[in-house]
Amino acid sequence: MTRYFELTGEPAPDSAAQTLVQTPPNLKPGLPNRYTQKVVEALEETFLGNLWRVVRSRKKIIAAFAVMVVSTVMTASFLMKPRYDAVGRVLFFREDEGAGVLGFKGPGSSLPEDADERAAINTQIGILESDGLASQVIHDLHLENGKFDGGKIEPGNEDSLVRAFHKNLAISNVRGTRLIEIKFRATDPRLAADVVNYVTKAYVDRNYSSQLYASNQLSQFLLNQLTDLKAKVEESQQKLVDYQNRNGIFGLDDKQNIVTAKLDDLNKELTAAEADRMQKEATYRLTPSSQPELIAKSEPDNLVTKLRAQEADLQMQLAQASVQLGPTHPKIRELSNQLAQTRRSIRSEVKRTRERMTNEYRMALERERMLRNALETQKQAADTLNANAIQYNILKRDVDTNRKLYEDLLEKQKELGISATLKLSGLRVIDPAQPPKRPSEPNVPRNFGLSVGFGLVGGVLLAFGLAKMHEPISTLEQAQILSPLPALGVVPLLEGSANQSLVEGNVPQTASKPELVSFLQPLSPAAESYRALLTSILLSRPTPPAVIMMTSALPSEGKTTVAMNTAIALARLGRRVLLVDGDLRRPSVHRAMQLTSTIGLTALLSNSAPFEDAVIRCAELPNLFILTAGKVSLPEDTELLVARFKDLLEGWRGQFDHIIVDTPPVLPLTDAVRMSVEADSVILVVRSGHIVKDAFLRAQDLLLRVNAHLTGFVLNAAELSSSDFRHYYGYYSQHETNRPDAVA
Repeated sequence: MTRYFELTGEPAPDSAAQTLVQTPPNLKPGLPNRYTQKVVEALEETFLGNLWRVVRSRKKIIAAFAVMVVSTVMTASFLMKPRYDAVGRVLFFREDEGAGVLGFKGPGSSLPEDADERAAINTQIGILESDGLASQVIHDLHLENGKFDGGKIEPGNEDSLVRAFHKNLAISNVRGTRLIEIKFRATDPRLAADVVNYVTKAYVDRNYSSQLYASNQLSQFLLNQLTDLKAKVEESQQKLVDYQNRNGIFGLDDKQNIVTAKLDDLNKELTAAEADRMQKEATYRLTPSSQPELIAKSEPDNLVTKLRAQEADLQMQLAQASVQLGPTHPKIRELSNQLAQTRRSIRSEVKRTRERMTNEYRMALERERMLRNALETQKQAADTLNANAIQYNILKRDVDTNRKLYEDLLEKQKELGISATLKLSGLRVIDPAQPPKRPSEPNVPRNFGLSVGFGLVGGVLLAFGLAKMHEPISTLEQAQILSPLPALGVVPLLEGSANQSLVEGNVPQTASKPELVSFLQPLSPAAESYRALLTSILLSRPTPPAVIMMTSALPSEGKTTVAMNTAIALARLGRRVLLVDGDLRRPSVHRAMQLTSTIGLTALLSNSAPFEDAVIRCAELPNLFILTAGKVSLPEDTELLVARFKDLLEGWRGQFDHIIVDTPPVLPLTDAVRMSVEADSVILVVRSGHIVKDAFLRAQDLLLRVNAHLTGFVLNAAELSSSDFRHYYGYYSQHETNRPDAVA
């Protein structure tokens, strides 16, 4: 019979050498078809199928999470203080009354005719949302204690009051109409309605006050002009009467000669120039303070008015953005810069307009002076013809001109007084706010529906997270992402023959045994992977480790297989290697090698046999020595092993180059953790598709906590069709095909 490992030192039969080269396991012609079938099956596993499996397996967790969310939301809803929304609607309109005094728009005019209606409505909304209007409403309604917000604001904190007021105030345009909706939220329904109605009233009053002030300013100017004109009319009439009495003139024909006609023309031009000068003087004197509002009234269509509308629009946008985005948002800085630039443009345009008005006034004054000089010259020329008639006409024209100017200004002054008594505004109340009957918050049905939805979605996400945490590690990439340790190697999944016996008969060439693949099939991908693993272990430290301990997180991860093949690979390098079965809980080295000896590690622990009797030397690999577990008596032997492990290693270090120790798994038992501190290198074996992520992490944590020399991990039982072996499989297949004895 052929035996790979003899209990004596006698050489094995030659037939054993024939088994050194075997067909690699799992490398069958049907592999590509099987791989294609797996891809198809993976594609058929849809997202909905995975979702249903996760939900079905963790439905209790999802239900518990949903119940917790619903309970929390509903409890908060019932404990929340009710809040009421009062809504009022007003109509925005434009009241254009035509040209007013000296070309001004009437005081009831809200906006220029060419103003954009959208911008006009936004301007009104911006005014309604202004801090000044909010402060006025707060003080007039005695809201200093913040009772509209449940009394949460300290009295005297003006800024907090205004911010809270704006937070509860919502003003918007009803889409497609000129209606503006004003909404206010408060804990008292009547207070909410009062605030909405008072906001509208305060805005109308402020707008009327502003218009009345402008009208009073203009009326005062016209009154001063009327006083001067009245004195001039009386003076000119007196001069005419005196001249008539003195010269006995009762009437002359204006068409007596060309001189008289020219004199008449000059007099008309002078009158027009004087009226033009007075108009420009009025405009010039109206804007001595460079106020944009007065300039806008003097020239409604100028650039100042448009810039003022743009300024109001930017103020509104800035107020809305401050509420929605916060003061540090980049949009706030952008709007602030635009507002500052617009204000600078207004000041520049006001200055330019005033300079233009000044120049126009001076030109009119100069023209009047020139016409007056020309008239005086013509008078002198006409004096030779009919000094009395010319003088008479001049005086009479002065009387008529002064009277006409006086009558015109008096009419405008009366119109202005009448228009000032009208309370015109850009808003008209359409639907006053009424105290709401039902609170807007909390909305129990809505909160219940949302909490159920969020609870179910959150529960599903939680279930997916838990499923992800318990997902088994299948690829090297998954293990590398989880572990800070280096990946020492990847070992393929091998299938052994069920009825194979290494003791009772010859092993056929097609036989395979994963624990002995490095010996049985040295040219296979599995053997090559173990050689790569051995290279990583030996080069992991400046000095190759002498004591190498193999362990795993859980049972059945292949640590014994990795330990045996690593020992065989080391022995093939000519190193003296001792393979120790340190897993006294579940020893398996003797079964893998078909050894029946009852003398082993336990005999050394009890001092019932010397080391030479307990160790087994392999005939085919003279450098490989095996120390089986022997007859185990739990738990005494395990405690003895942990206690004497250091002393045993010290004795073995002088006899062997390398000592490979197969230990129990880390998580269910503490033996491997306690023994790991004495090893030069600890290798953690991870079985693909078997261990979950949290178990892998806990095993690493246990070993690192005791300062074990954890060199890295090995991914065991990986599929040969995976990316880790595909390149070698292709090379191996080509090598086998090119062999001289290969069968076509």
